[in-house]
Amino acid sequence: MSRSTRLAFLALTVFLVLLPLTLAKPGLPVNLKADEPAYYLMALSLARDRDLRLEVQDVDRLFEEFPLLPARNLIVMSDDGWRTIHYSKPLLYPLLGAPFAAALGANGLLLFNMLLVGAMVWMGTRHLRRHNDDALALLVSAAFVLLSCGFAYAFWIHTEIFCMAAVAAACFLVLGAAERERRPSLLAPLGSGAALALAAYHKPTYALVGAALLFAAWRAWRLRGAAAWLAGAGAVLGATVLLSIALVGRATPYLGSQLRAGVSVCTPGKLPIEPAPAPPAVTGAPAEGGATATGAPASEDAPPRLNWGFVLRVPSTDPRELAESLRYFLWGRHTGFLLYFPFGVLAVLLFALDRPRDGERWLLLASLAGIALYFLVFIPVNWQGGGGFVGNRYFVAVYPAFLYLVRRVRPAVMVVPAVAVSSLFLGPLLLSPFGAAVPEPTLQAHVRNAPFHLFPLELSLKNVPGYHVFPLAEARLLARRDQVVPFGESMWLRGADRVEVWIESAHPVKRPAFLVERFGPGNEVTLAIGAARETIAPAGPAEPRRVVLEPERATRRRRKDGAESWVYKLVVRSSSGAVESWTRSRTARRCGDFEFEDPRVESFFVGAGLTYIGDAADHERDLFAPEWGSVRVPERVAPGATFEIETVVTNRSPHPWSGGGSSRINLSYHWLAADGRMVVYDGLRTPLPGPVEPGATLRAAQAVAAPPEPGSYLLELDLVYEHVAWFSQRSGGRTLRLPVEVAPPPVPD
Repeated sequence: MSRSTRLAFLALTVFLVLLPLTLAKPGLPVNLKADEPAYYLMALSLARDRDLRLEVQDVDRLFEEFPLLPARNLIVMSDDGWRTIHYSKPLLYPLLGAPFAAALGANGLLLFNMLLVGAMVWMGTRHLRRHNDDALALLVSAAFVLLSCGFAYAFWIHTEIFCMAAVAAACFLVLGAAERERRPSLLAPLGSGAALALAAYHKPTYALVGAALLFAAWRAWRLRGAAAWLAGAGAVLGATVLLSIALVGRATPYLGSQLRAGVSVCTPGKLPIEPAPAPPAVTGAPAEGGATATGAPASEDAPPRLNWGFVLRVPSTDPRELAESLRYFLWGRHTGFLLYFPFGVLAVLLFALDRPRDGERWLLLASLAGIALYFLVFIPVNWQGGGGFVGNRYFVAVYPAFLYLVRRVRPAVMVVPAVAVSSLFLGPLLLSPFGAAVPEPTLQAHVRNAPFHLFPLELSLKNVPGYHVFPLAEARLLARRDQVVPFGESMWLRGADRVEVWIESAHPVKRPAFLVERFGPGNEVTLAIGAARETIAPAGPAEPRRVVLEPERATRRRRKDGAESWVYKLVVRSSSGAVESWTRSRTARRCGDFEFEDPRVESFFVGAGLTYIGDAADHERDLFAPEWGSVRVPERVAPGATFEIETVVTNRSPHPWSGGGSSRINLSYHWLAADGRMVVYDGLRTPLPGPVEPGATLRAAQAVAAPPEPGSYLLELDLVYEHVAWFSQRSGGRTLRLPVEVAPPPVPD
């Protein structure tokens, strides 16, 4: 390696190593995220207590560096009803990071991560310089490691960088060895097997990479090389299993425990989960998810109990679901390989252009595809890494293997478009790896930048943070949290912006209908689904307007859990808006001994108010045919009093009455004076208890509020098809009128 290349590598390493020492913890986000609480406390517990038990002193350690608690999702386990609590995450990363944590706490673990990043750059450079000049080898290796979402995980107290470095070392030691005139000693395959075992212990799926590495060891050293590779892997796995048994009583803290829970740490000096009472003479089997038959408390966040059957179970993924997830895997806006690993794409292209392509690299590429396929098939709703992820957290560990597909970087100019893609999609993520201070903050805030809306939203994933979900009877709506303020089934949309609202329906929607309200003077609002669009001009009326679009087809057609759904991407653009106030009020939250609410008044720049009211084609169905039964009402009620009556009505239309959804049917009423003059038009709504089929009779307790002024009135019972029409407007006046006297109660003698 040339002197200038060594100097450049040294400067980069110094920067990476010293950077964590300048970071104040907590950074952004202000508390520990994802699985960080477990790995952080495991490292400190191993360094200071020589064990993996969660005890009071461990809880107190959290408050030393992370006072802005709670620390959520601390994964723990127990085999004795929470009397002894162990951490329930793989132990190798915190074990090897323990000396760094002992010296520098959380920053020490970040320093450990950065040393591993530097090691990956060094190994990649050494690999590439076999077929390229030194400067190009360092440039490509450094860009490959640093210009990917993988580098963001260097700032996480997590296993991703550790597993990446292990996979990189395993590939570096044996791939290409058969090409060298002087092969290294058998320590190379021995170390390769040992390195891959470090990653496979954390996620057994990563062992698939071993097929290519074992073949490479056999090609270079024949039987001795393959035996050495297997010996290295077996030695590390065996030693780790023995250590785990000594520390927690199990081969791995991750699988097989009787009780497992994700708990929140809120209070120093106190364990976050209490021991179960002493068991009686005969007890039932432990319940899954963190509770025993004796009633031990469980966390609200308790994950399902994991065992080896979870890893080895038979999948049941529908081929169409798999095809959809595969598209997301390749170019989804939160997870796509193209967006988050542009140099991985470059590596595949360089491999395709290179000649000759040896069998071990073909096998490596097949192994990487197999790992991706495993996650897509076996974890179809969480293949991206669960709730805490940036890019694809599960796949990032094997990303370094793509570099070892490459020999010659020809043509070298291909590095430039890879850098350009990295700049467009990874710039904000890499320059603010802790997360940006933005409205409705989330680790995925970088996805709000302009280029990402060109790529599909991953609708098949269980949890993509940063979105509001609006469940309706006939559909569900999704929209970004920073762009909408929800009000039940309606929402405010941010002004002077482009807002996506995703509508997923169990049935095709021929003519999706909306109620739209403009905010602010001179504001032009446009709604579009594909080529179908309508614009509400600034000069139009300010009151809500009904808008019906007629898209040619659904944006997507999906299959999930054996059922089909149709997805429509509504894009709403507004040119201006107005500042409105609203009260953010969350339900009471509890953490440890504390319970609190968080109501506060906030402002929002609103461009449009939007309510989805279903398919306009359904609104045109003739279902306005009620037949009223015998209904008894009180002869006399107090002014303003609310009372109940038993309403009896039969559906004489050929269509069912739906009691759910945005355009639902409700029981209601009007109040008329004795001379027929309307007094109260909009009465209280009483939801239907369920669908009322044609010919079926409904009996329901209906709430009625009396007029505030005394007098003789007629109570007119009616039904209302919300956002469409009152039944009396469409059924020739088929209502039921009943006389009621509204007067104060008589004064007793």
